[in-house]
Amino acid sequence: MRLRRLIAADSTDRLAVYAPESGAWVDLDAAVSTLGADEALRPLTRTVLGFLDAGERARDSARSVVQRAVSEGVAVIDRPAPTLPVVPASLRCFLGWEAHWDLAAHNLVRRNLPRAVPFIRGFEAVTRSTFPALRPGPGFDDHPIYYTGNHLTVVADETLVEWPSYSRALDFELEFGAVVTRPVRDVSEREATAAIGGYVVFDDISARDTQWEEQRRTPFGPVVKTKTFASSMGADIVTADEVSPYLDSLTATVTVDDEVWSTTGTTGMRYSIGESLAYASRGENVYPGELLTSGTLPRGCGLELDRWIAPGDRVELSIERIGSVTNTIGTR
Repeated sequence: MRLRRLIAADSTDRLAVYAPESGAWVDLDAAVSTLGADEALRPLTRTVLGFLDAGERARDSARSVVQRAVSEGVAVIDRPAPTLPVVPASLRCFLGWEAHWDLAAHNLVRRNLPRAVPFIRGFEAVTRSTFPALRPGPGFDDHPIYYTGNHLTVVADETLVEWPSYSRALDFELEFGAVVTRPVRDVSEREATAAIGGYVVFDDISARDTQWEEQRRTPFGPVVKTKTFASSMGADIVTADEVSPYLDSLTATVTVDDEVWSTTGTTGMRYSIGESLAYASRGENVYPGELLTSGTLPRGCGLELDRWIAPGDRVELSIERIGSVTNTIGTR
């Protein structure tokens, strides 16, 4: 089920539900108020997280109300204006694909330290393995790895992304996000998977020149000012039942100013979202509303493609079954 978050005049949240058969959107709260519904659904029409966590019964009840609303022309609305589908309570950014890290690391060196490239190539030709400094590190072979990002600078679909004053090399990163909808601590992979209520498309916007400096010269690595100034999230959130069974086989695209820059997919993710959340919950409470991002899909960023966005560019990242996020890049 595809949902959007409506913000009412009194600043309360409401749910909009997409009806795929007709292409219409329905204000679920208004539809339930007019047409009636299962009592269990009534308190869920104004809480995205509550609705997502309520599961199959809530979806079935909502689907019935939406079908009736469309047929009777009740509470049918225009496509809702983009907003954040959830306001993230935290942001945990995982590394999903070693192929992304490998190519991005090689291109970062080629861009900033070209004299090292012949040596790296020679080492890799002889050893038939990736140059050690360009691998994610041995921990990635043992368990999921992530950093904690800035959840307060996530902007909505169609929002202008301000170019950070300290960077000259801005980049997009095509990812998906998984929204936690129930509290967990020290859970199994199966229990963690059940705590994921929905999925969004996510752009982990990065300052690549800053990344090079932070990676070489600071103790906290390339995820401080490189990443914390902005990221963006699609307006649609899709319930986990419609995404999870296909999560290892979704196609995805990067489009800049109507030109397709990359076609990629989710195949080959090193750790499942359930494994990632289970790891995050070790000895630690994870709460509803926290967002886990997948890491960049292979060939899902400009650094890997050696193509660079500029002020005024319109960047659209899309993932099959989930949706898209589109932002225009601000002036430098």
